[in-house]
Amino acid sequence: MTNKSTSTKISLFVIFVLASAIFSVNGNIYAQQNVTLSEALNVTDTAEQNLANETDSVPVEEELLPTTTDGLVTDNATGANATGATPRDEVEEYFNEQGNGTSDANTITRDSQTVLLEGGTLPEGDFIHLYDSTPYQIMNGHIAAKLPCNDANSTDVNVLIGQAPNLLPAELEFVGPLSTPGELCLYHVDVASDETTPITDIAIQNNSTEDIDFPATSTIVIGVNEIAHLAGDHNE
Repeated sequence: MTNKSTSTKISLFVIFVLASAIFSVNGNIYAQQNVTLSEALNVTDTAEQNLANETDSVPVEEELLPTTTDGLVTDNATGANATGATPRDEVEEYFNEQGNGTSDANTITRDSQTVLLEGGTLPEGDFIHLYDSTPYQIMNGHIAAKLPCNDANSTDVNVLIGQAPNLLPAELEFVGPLSTPGELCLYHVDVASDETTPITDIAIQNNSTEDIDFPATSTIVIGVNEIAHLAGDHNE
């Protein structure tokens, strides 16, 4: 009985020692795992860093505020000018010159009109009004006319320019490579107003004693590149 009791006590003591050892080892391993995981994730540093960022970061409202560059207030997101911006001097000066949408400077434009004369008739001494730029005068333009002509490369159709009713024949230049003498000839002329002779109207006139019939491909092409307001009174 004594031997069995002693053996039992020894066995229990051994089991207790082993259990304590296992528990101690597992605890150390668990603690080491936690430390290693905490260090790997940098939990403490990250939290402190986030707190610092929240303290030092620029508020969202300030980030969205426009910034000023060269006198212009610009939206950071779109680059567009913000409301209430102070325009640059040259921009302000430009709009001051414009006034009610007008300016003393010439206006660059581009207007092109093609008038087909084919099949039409221009009676003796009569005219056809083709173009009117009133209340602007033509500062830079061009006319090309493909008209019936004789063997001497001349035509009985006058191209009239000026400000109605004061219209005068333009001095047309003959374009030989694009003409067929005795049938149709191409002519052209530059148009430009000056201080004494504004040009707003363009017309063609029959300068013969007979009616003029326009054959196929007879045309007038009018191009306007630059205009300016008429000075003083003018006809609407």
